Amino acid sequence: MHDFFRKEEEWFTFYDGEGKKIDQKTEMRYDPLTGESSRLVFDPGMDLTPPDYTDAAAQTEGKNCPFCPENVHKMTPVFPEEIAAEGRISHGQAIVFPNLFPYSKHNGVVVFSGDHYVRLADFTVPMIKDAFMAAQAYIQNVMAVENKPLHISINWNYLPYSGGSILHPHLHVVISESATNYQTLLNQKSKAFKATHNKEYFDHLYATEKETGDRWIGERGNVAWMHTYAPKAHNDFLTVFAGKNSIQDINEQDWEHFAEGLQAIFSTLTEQGLASFNMVLHFSNEGAPVHARLVPRLTLGGLDTSDINFFQMLHEEPLTYKIPEDVAQKARVHFSNI
Repeated sequence: MHDFFRKEEEWFTFYDGEGKKIDQKTEMRYDPLTGESSRLVFDPGMDLTPPDYTDAAAQTEGKNCPFCPENVHKMTPVFPEEIAAEGRISHGQAIVFPNLFPYSKHNGVVVFSGDHYVRLADFTVPMIKDAFMAAQAYIQNVMAVENKPLHISINWNYLPYSGGSILHPHLHVVISESATNYQTLLNQKSKAFKATHNKEYFDHLYATEKETGDRWIGERGNVAWMHTYAPKAHNDFLTVFAGKNSIQDINEQDWEHFAEGLQAIFSTLTEQGLASFNMVLHFSNEGAPVHARLVPRLTLGGLDTSDINFFQMLHEEPLTYKIPEDVAQKARVHFSNI
């Protein structure tokens, strides 16, 4: 497996207006599992300022937000009795209810707490843990009434740059009879990797990254964090729940360790001037460890240019200005402080 971490380089030679030669490198990295490519391009020195939604929060909270405490039990729908006897599911401050505009056969929305606008630095371990445990309870209730294979993920759009349409922090639990493209590719490639190498991919990745240390960030209990080799965005954090192969395997302490790790990742984003992100927590149907990926979302320059252009959208090839090993080094510092 000498080519597990594979890359290629291309050099573009040109000249500035005064005739000075310039050599710029583009590095193509290939995902160790899927073979998908990702391009590391020249960093122009992005100077980012996290967006501040204080004014927007004042305009959208309270009576204007269906997720705020005074509205959540009045304005949100309820599950059938076989899914939730009381209509909704609660754990600590978190509440789960159906999505009015579902993405799948079962689609729960998890509101973290009564707080309408929560900055990254203000997410607490109990707040995060309660939300994911509420999501877990919903998933287990659905699994108890469904007798067919399901494709399950917990998803988080944080702040408007991520596509989140409501400022109030919330998760989406997607439980579908049809796999997404990511889930289909992951299942196919995981099976092929195991057949070829007689190893489970995420177990091997976990051991390899921990041994080499280049992109390793740290672990708490059974929950390990690292940066991906071929990132899908300017950061791409991966967490693996070692030895946890299904939703039933994850216990309260695992969620607490996951929440502690997320706090370190949030600090790493903040250090770089990033605030918004997309996250997926994926549960395999092939016996692979539970894993999550988190990528930041941002706008570029004075025009608030989208971070997604023709490369990502149509060529389906991610671009990143940030070197994974450098980002991992930043994250290790924050992880050591938790």
